[in-house]
Amino acid sequence: MEATTVTEHDRTYWQYEYAAAARYLIPLLRGWSMSRPGLRVLDVGCGDGGGLSAMHDVGFLCRGFDIEPRRIAIGHALRGDRAIELAVGDIFCTGAPFCNDRFDLVVLRDVFEHLEHKPAALATLRGLLAPGGGILISFPPYYSPFGAHQQLLRAKIGRVPYVHLVPGALERLLPRLRGEHPPFVAEIRKLSRMRMGISRFERLAREANLAATRKKFYLISPGHIRFGLRPCSAGLLGRIPLLRELLVTGVVYLLKDAEPQT
Repeated sequence: MEATTVTEHDRTYWQYEYAAAARYLIPLLRGWSMSRPGLRVLDVGCGDGGGLSAMHDVGFLCRGFDIEPRRIAIGHALRGDRAIELAVGDIFCTGAPFCNDRFDLVVLRDVFEHLEHKPAALATLRGLLAPGGGILISFPPYYSPFGAHQQLLRAKIGRVPYVHLVPGALERLLPRLRGEHPPFVAEIRKLSRMRMGISRFERLAREANLAATRKKFYLISPGHIRFGLRPCSAGLLGRIPLLRELLVTGVVYLLKDAEPQT
């Protein structure tokens, strides 16, 4: 197999993944009593594995898979001598990596909003839980300022907050843009079609027999540290249905089986 060239951008992004998990995700898990040495973790859509490396460094037993082979190759290159198992795989495919095992914690960090078949995904994730286990899901709600991920565009319109909520705006603008990365444009279209907001997520979780035992809302999410911003909790605004949909830029949920096996 040809060796993967790890660029400086790859290293910087891996460091971001590590920092976001070490500074914000792991302390949150501690506060939610979901942190202990030997905790069995599966990271679905693990990216380059920086977050898994941070969890490994506090004593978790870590596995992860991602649909993009290059990202897994980068993860192998940058994990050092950490005992982290990484694989290429798709949660919707039969025989997805590690899915015959059971885990104390299944993690999807800014992945769930991209999944096409969300009820099926939640059913699969629920089946991966060991007794007492939990699913940690974070995502940027669709109705937040950049909920369609339009910031991925090179065009200046991508830096305009809430442009994706203007009726017909993206449908008219996207075909006219030139020089954009086609996968980014396709993903923006997909997110605009699926519209994964907070209330819809909570409804899907209930329908999947998953109880949201803990949740955290941010006005500035931990994912924004890569832009030099400091995370900020939403506080009371996270309890007001309409305002939270529009103002909260990041949510973190801990879901547990509402009908645990005895």
